[in-house]
Amino acid sequence: MIFRRLLVNELVSSAGGVFTVLFSIVLTIGLVTILGQAAGGSVDSRSVFELMAYSSLTNLPTLLTLSVFIAVLMVLMRSWQDSEMVVWFSSGGLSLLQWIRPVLQFALPMVALIAVLSLSISPWAKGEIERTSQQFEQRDDVNRLTPGRFIETMGGRRVFFVEEVSADGSKIAGFFMSERSGDKEIIVRADSGEVRENDKGARYVVLHHGRRYDTSARGDAAWRVVEFDTYEIRLETKVDQAYVNRDVEVQPIERLIELKTPVARAELTYRLCWPLAALNLALLAIPLSFSNPRAGRSLSLLMAVLIFILYLNGISMAETWVKTRKLEAAEAVVLLNGAVFVLTCLLFVRRVWLQRWLPLWLTELPYRLFGGR
Repeated sequence: MIFRRLLVNELVSSAGGVFTVLFSIVLTIGLVTILGQAAGGSVDSRSVFELMAYSSLTNLPTLLTLSVFIAVLMVLMRSWQDSEMVVWFSSGGLSLLQWIRPVLQFALPMVALIAVLSLSISPWAKGEIERTSQQFEQRDDVNRLTPGRFIETMGGRRVFFVEEVSADGSKIAGFFMSERSGDKEIIVRADSGEVRENDKGARYVVLHHGRRYDTSARGDAAWRVVEFDTYEIRLETKVDQAYVNRDVEVQPIERLIELKTPVARAELTYRLCWPLAALNLALLAIPLSFSNPRAGRSLSLLMAVLIFILYLNGISMAETWVKTRKLEAAEAVVLLNGAVFVLTCLLFVRRVWLQRWLPLWLTELPYRLFGGR
């Protein structure tokens, strides 16, 4: 009892530290990416922290799975390095199989959490990200006038830049616009302006005291410069549309079961693999943690990262095979996770009963053929 309680406490502590480091790295990378998108006008700058929170939820199944794997591996590797395993084996009468129960006691709640995240919460977060982005794209040009940022409209053919915007959005200052029409390019620069709406609901930017440059996109030197006191530009106004997303990545689990299409089955396979992967990796870490006390831990950790990457690629391959109808969803889930479970059992057999991968006579054959006389 004391043995299991101490091991579970150490596993929880180690998993918390590993998850904190991994989550901080992913959160920082996600924040930089979203800030870059906000600076480029792809997303609303006021939704940065909201998008960052949703993005973090989409990455939680992967991070928690890796945290469980590394936590079990690091704790048991430390026990091998400090010769605690030898003490347990000699005085406590324990074998490596006795570590399965405390590891499962630690891992099963995490597996349940990963299942909830993978099956329900992460798809919902992806849907919220797409909904927020779509709502920003549906905003008309007036609502997208943001100071200090280049904004593309009309499929990239028109680019706005405004230095200042009043609090109510009706007055602007330092206006710049570049618009391409056929082989012509129009550049408009004005010191100030205002937003107006006519009787039909069309919106215009009325500019004051500026210039319009008409240039040729063919590279010749033909320019036409027009100075104006008042210049009106009609802005694109979009009709509000309800958010509709038919992407299977954001559909709830019940909807995926009802669809019964290869794409839906592939997404279902991907979601189901993550809790099974967390369980398999937690068990695999027990025999994989064996290390020579005189050797370092770098090689074992490197092997652990390599195994996780291979498992991740295996999940992607299983999803692709189901999507292309090479395998059924159940077959892909069983084959991938079953293969890792069989490998785990083989490693347990090797470590517990000290079995060789190859027979002794086959191992000694090269020495008999090419060794000393």
